[in-house]
Amino acid sequence: MFNKKNWCIIAAISFIVSIGMFYLIKRLYNKRTVNPDKILSEVKTYFMHVAGSYIVQQPLQYNKAGHDYIVYQGGITTIKNDTCTYYDFYADARTGEILDIIEN
Repeated sequence: MFNKKNWCIIAAISFIVSIGMFYLIKRLYNKRTVNPDKILSEVKTYFMHVAGSYIVQQPLQYNKAGHDYIVYQGGITTIKNDTCTYYDFYADARTGEILDIIEN
């Protein structure tokens, strides 16, 4: 029924399939991103009197301090003392962490 040659072939195929599944699962896990609308709502809680906001739904590359990140870019407009202030922000798409907030 199963001789030594068949067992070697079955073991080799099982090993190759296992490695392939591990690689596929790891790759899919690394591609997961945080919902950009959730990031935007968290950023809005940092500011008072938000007049407008947006977030780009498509992740993009961003370089900060020599490190490349996959990020969401967004913006917030606030009103304080009848003056509008505009902020750009960059949030890590994988973790949701705010990397930069830049006042314009």
